[in-house]
Amino acid sequence: MKHTVGIVLALVFAASAAPAVVAQSAPDAVAVDPTHNVVLENDHVRVYQALAAPGARSPMHSHRPFVFVGLGRARLRMGLSDGSSAIMDIHPGQVMWLENAQHSWELLAGNAHVIGVEVKGAARGAAPGPVARPATDAVTVDPAHHHVVIENDHVRVYDVLASAGDRSPMHSHPPLAIVSHETARVRLTMPDGSKAMLDLHPGQVLWLENPAHSWELLSGQLRLTVVEPKAAAAK
Repeated sequence: MKHTVGIVLALVFAASAAPAVVAQSAPDAVAVDPTHNVVLENDHVRVYQALAAPGARSPMHSHRPFVFVGLGRARLRMGLSDGSSAIMDIHPGQVMWLENAQHSWELLAGNAHVIGVEVKGAARGAAPGPVARPATDAVTVDPAHHHVVIENDHVRVYDVLASAGDRSPMHSHPPLAIVSHETARVRLTMPDGSKAMLDLHPGQVLWLENPAHSWELLSGQLRLTVVEPKAAAAK
C-alpha cells in the first residue's frame, strides 16, 4: 500500500508509542465529539463512523487501538498532544493500525468519512497468541481476491477486491467485521447448498460469526476491508 509523506508523518505524531494498557489522558472520541457515532458494538469490537465537512473541528480526544478505514478524501490539520501539529491526507481505501492515538483536528478540505474499528482485546493489552487457521481459510483458498494489508498480535486485516462476474470458491472466516467501500450485489452459497443475496453499499458495516460460503459478484464493484480480531478467533 502506498502512503504519501504527509500520511506517514501524521501517523508518527498521531499514534502514541505507549503500550495499549496505558490509560489515555484525553477523553474518548465518541464521548466528546458528535462527529463520531457508534454503528456496531459487541464483545470484540466497537465500530464508529466519523463524518465531517470542511471547517469542522474536533476537540482533543483519544482512541483505543483501532483499524482506521478511509472512505472519503480529505485533508486535516491534526493537533497533537505535545502542542505540535501535522497535516494528514485521507483517501478512499486507506487502512491503518493506530495505538493510543491522541489528537484534535480541523478539516481543511474534502469530506471526511472514516470508519474506526476498535479492537477491545488490544485495549485490554493481552495478545491472544497464535491463531490456528484451517485449510479452508479465505486468504489461503482465494488469494486472488483476499489480500492481507495488516497483521499484528491483535488483528488480521485484508481487502476483498472483485469485479462483476468474479467468483470465489467455498471458504471460511473466523469472526470478523466488514466495511464496504462500494455498491455491490453478491450471491452467497452456503455449505449446505442454500443461497442468499447480499446487497452492499459504501460505509456499510457488518459483523459475521464464523461464516463459510462461496460467492459470485452479480453487479457493482466489490471492495471490502475485513477486520479479524484474533481474540475472537481464539475463543
